[in-house]
Amino acid sequence: MGIALRNMIVSTLLLVSAATASAQERPLATRNVPADQLCGAQATLAVPASPLKIAGGAEPMKELFSPGDSVTITGGSAQGVLAGQRFVVRRIVKDRFAHPTLGEQPRSVHTAGWITVVETQTDISIARITEACDGINTGDYLEPMVVPTASADLVGGEPDYARPARLVLGDERRQAGGAGSLLVMDRGTDHGLRAGQRLTVFRQTLDGKGPVAKVGDAVIVTTHPETSLIRIIASSDAVYVGDLIAIHR
Repeated sequence: MGIALRNMIVSTLLLVSAATASAQERPLATRNVPADQLCGAQATLAVPASPLKIAGGAEPMKELFSPGDSVTITGGSAQGVLAGQRFVVRRIVKDRFAHPTLGEQPRSVHTAGWITVVETQTDISIARITEACDGINTGDYLEPMVVPTASADLVGGEPDYARPARLVLGDERRQAGGAGSLLVMDRGTDHGLRAGQRLTVFRQTLDGKGPVAKVGDAVIVTTHPETSLIRIIASSDAVYVGDLIAIHR
């Protein structure tokens, strides 16, 4: 990057940061969708191949950013990036505690926050950090922001203990949770599941020959093809990665 272009980008970043320091834009549609739901973990078996990444900010050595900061991203009009477009900021977290699913070790995807593009050039853009789940780092990758629709709980049905799902990971290497926690299980829309569907967290006893030991109640928050983000509603004990999930059908 030439010195003149870099100076122009830095100057623009400083102007954008100054203009937004006193008035922060609230995240899209979080009046109906809890922010922690947007920040919830995901699991993937493939490495995301997004070409768009956080390249830096107004300060040359700064690599950690927070709401209100302006950042450059590695894509512009030539890559279809438009002013006003929103992206979620994510990164892969190496989680050795993740439970294998489909015969593979899933990768944990952490959502760091979301940004709004304020200016585009041919191959680079400037964006403002709208909100952060935690610190946003240089090198984090971007995906178009899709806000999940708020859904009502689907009551009814009985827990299906014969075809259980399993908890595969928690956000940022978390291995346990309780009431209010968000965790990922290894079933999704490919298995006919929907947001709002009720769940029972349980463990087997006597190597599966004894009665099931119910640990807690949960609900599906967001679905993906092979996985779902769930929220623990209530628990009688800590809920652990590896615990079984009976889906109410």
